[in-house]
Amino acid sequence: MKKTILIIVLGGAILVAIVLFRTFSFTAPQLSNTLSPVNVKSDGSLLSQAISYETISHKREMRDDSVFLAFHSFLQKSFPKLHRQLTRELVNEHSLLYTWEGADLSKKPLVLAAHMDVVPVDYASRNDWDVAPFSGVILEGNIYGRGTIDDKGSLIAIMESIENLINQGFKPDRTIILAFGHDEEIGGNEGAKAMAAILEKRSIQAWMVIDEGGTLANGIVPGIEGTVALIGTSEKGYVSLEVSADMAGGHSSMPEPMNALEAVNRAVYILKENPLPDRFSEPIQGFIDYIGPNLPFVQKMAFANTWFFKPIIFNTYKKSASGAALVHTTQVVTMFNSGLKDNVVPTRARAVVNYRLLPGDNPQGILSRAKDLINDTMVKVTIFDDFAVEASPISNHESLEFEFLAKAIIAVNPNAIVSPYLVLGATDGRYYYNITDKVFRFSPIPLEKEDLNRIHGVNERVSVMGYEKSVSFYATLIKNS
Repeated sequence: MKKTILIIVLGGAILVAIVLFRTFSFTAPQLSNTLSPVNVKSDGSLLSQAISYETISHKREMRDDSVFLAFHSFLQKSFPKLHRQLTRELVNEHSLLYTWEGADLSKKPLVLAAHMDVVPVDYASRNDWDVAPFSGVILEGNIYGRGTIDDKGSLIAIMESIENLINQGFKPDRTIILAFGHDEEIGGNEGAKAMAAILEKRSIQAWMVIDEGGTLANGIVPGIEGTVALIGTSEKGYVSLEVSADMAGGHSSMPEPMNALEAVNRAVYILKENPLPDRFSEPIQGFIDYIGPNLPFVQKMAFANTWFFKPIIFNTYKKSASGAALVHTTQVVTMFNSGLKDNVVPTRARAVVNYRLLPGDNPQGILSRAKDLINDTMVKVTIFDDFAVEASPISNHESLEFEFLAKAIIAVNPNAIVSPYLVLGATDGRYYYNITDKVFRFSPIPLEKEDLNRIHGVNERVSVMGYEKSVSFYATLIKNS
């Protein structure tokens, strides 16, 4: 008995020693500031004006082409030197592809991507805005309007940085390509996908592509009070499943033991009760490695020893919807249709379950899993709208390109902690893997926690100071590339 106790105590001591050793030796990759920042002054007026163009993404037959063309004219008038120095191409009538040829053509080009289209504003919410959503009003140091965060802020900052560099007499050593899509919010098929295909056809191999997705998160990452620069190295995949049943209906006074609505409801309940397992994908493991050493001791200990504390970490992440989405493939019912009248048993029912896929999961695997779980011959499970996208490939956060991008961020934001990240939504970036395996998602506009609900929501805005820093970031990135 004493021997058993001794073994247990000794084993516990060894375990504690291992945990503490790993904790105290847990350090983040060193990303020193070795780039010279380019500080650009901007009052945000150009972004303010850009917001007034209601470049809303609709289905092609609903799109207001004249607004997009007017926006193009605005860009030409606002950035005259850029349009004299760079080659401009129109792709599928509305997307813009610019090339600023560098002096050294042996260097792979840098591609900066953004999109000019925005989501609509819900008419019912218009009165909840502090200003008109397409006014671009600058109020108390903030530029308001749909698109300030997503994604005209980045687009105008890129162009303003280049106009400023040209004014300084700068000419790039490396070719700079600007790819500005017009339909990102509805899939990007005519914009980014087409531009990526053009670049591939020209045999262009990019140094790296930088698109939206990550951000300068101020006080958003739990345990970190300051700024974390989140660089998306991958984005989740997408598939929706339609769960349907067609069965005999009839009068509600003589119901059968099961009807279509009940069958689909039961199937959806089974899926709900069987969520996909939690796991650390490569981008989140990178996040742990970069963020963990900067956390308070207890959290640092957990991140340094995920092999032991994994269940605790998962439970902590799952306390918030955004945290849970980082560690598993999500599933949620988004549509449910059935029934015509209160006294008529429905003959048909349909539900749509949306999934956002972690790297490693795939649409066909999700479909097969759902069928096996439901296991009901009365219920049909198919891919909704025949649309399915796997998670994007993962760009290496240990590469020289990632390190350069991190240094450019630190040059303008010296106190920022840089980290890889998994982007939960979809971006145009997924189309550019045909020209490089280094696709990084980062928007340099600072966001506070309260700003997260402003994206696609009410009172979307960026601070003038934050926008100015964005212009400086792109100027620093381009000049040092």
